Amino acid sequence: MSALAKHLSEQGYLVSGSDISRNNTKELKALDIKIYNRHDEKNVIGCDAIVYTSAISENNPELVYAIKNNIPLIKRSQLLGQIMDRYKISIAISGSHGKTTTTAMLANVLICANLCPTVFLGGSDKNFGNYLSGKGDIIVAEACEYQRNFLDLKPKISIILNIDSDHLDTYKNIEQTAKAFYEFSKNSISIINIDDKMAKDICTTTSISFAKNGVANLVAKNVVYNRKGYVFSVYSCGRRLGRIRLGLEGEHNIYNALSVIAVANLLKVPFHIVKTSLESFCGVKRRNEFIGKKFGMDFYCDYAHHPKEISAMLSTYNKQKNSYITIFQPHTYSRTKLLIDEFINCFKTSSPLIIYKTYPAREKYDKYGSAKTLYNKLIKGENLNGKKVYYAGNKKELESILRSLSNGIDKAVFLGAGDIYDIAREIVIN
Repeated sequence: MSALAKHLSEQGYLVSGSDISRNNTKELKALDIKIYNRHDEKNVIGCDAIVYTSAISENNPELVYAIKNNIPLIKRSQLLGQIMDRYKISIAISGSHGKTTTTAMLANVLICANLCPTVFLGGSDKNFGNYLSGKGDIIVAEACEYQRNFLDLKPKISIILNIDSDHLDTYKNIEQTAKAFYEFSKNSISIINIDDKMAKDICTTTSISFAKNGVANLVAKNVVYNRKGYVFSVYSCGRRLGRIRLGLEGEHNIYNALSVIAVANLLKVPFHIVKTSLESFCGVKRRNEFIGKKFGMDFYCDYAHHPKEISAMLSTYNKQKNSYITIFQPHTYSRTKLLIDEFINCFKTSSPLIIYKTYPAREKYDKYGSAKTLYNKLIKGENLNGKKVYYAGNKKELESILRSLSNGIDKAVFLGAGDIYDIAREIVIN
């Protein structure tokens, strides 16, 4: 939303907004964008249109007032789709995991190639933040499948990184999810990860495929982990392009890079530029980000909030020689309830583990999907092989547990998509 606000302000529109959490408000205020810290119908009196996110409830006072007074309502994804339609080349990055990193990765390649892209990012790039205003005819945007929002985008080029069971309040099963991804990509040049089973199933004869295993248009071969990231050779239609040394942890970043290389090939970006950009790319905020030191431990934060993402992150830490504590904040009650067995299973390799109170986002309290329920199931089960599990209901409790466990521990790894990032930073500062 803040990226859209920046774009509209840049286009000459008078923009204001309501945000109870005050996210990104400092940048917006610098653009003379008025920010209200509560939702109230008074905030939208005199507005010509209201842009809203899927996180806003139907009984929100500003939406209620708009409907009553015939003020046009525009969903965030609809506005983004309208903006993308104005560009000659529109690229949308989708997938259950990895969208933000891949979008930023691609943006940095296009910047290095002097293609001057406009970029809408779901997270924050360490160089340009969540929005980049470009002078070229290319737009790059992250495409979220929640509530099928990405169907409002009509990109010329689409990327599908993977398809997984998530947003189960939107999709009844994985087949419904896959169908939505197919609808999103079918009228574009689709670039698809065929190592992912569900993504492979929707790959067509006109798709551009990428993989680490098997036959594909783009393949990573001779993969080596060097404790700083992954090194691999890139082959395009059987021809070796060169070798990439990624400075990012996590094997999934090989797939992210391959999808970016596929787009670069379409846009005829020379491989040496792609290589230079990918090898210098240092990631986005909240993706294995070092945020400081406390109690003798290095604090790292990662956005991982789905069992598969958590497993990938813990796998990375388990390859290192350092000892670590995992702090996990569940994101939404519905996800925790519907995937609770997967959450229990993914923490098998983590020791010790602290479960922090749920970040509810748009949802009302649900006992069966609460962090406390997850904690109780973890301590009653045998999945953690006797490893210690703790529960923290607030920042003070979390800080106390971390202090008591810190002796002999090298790192504290905070996982989650909620406010755990801010809480970890506050602990470091205080």
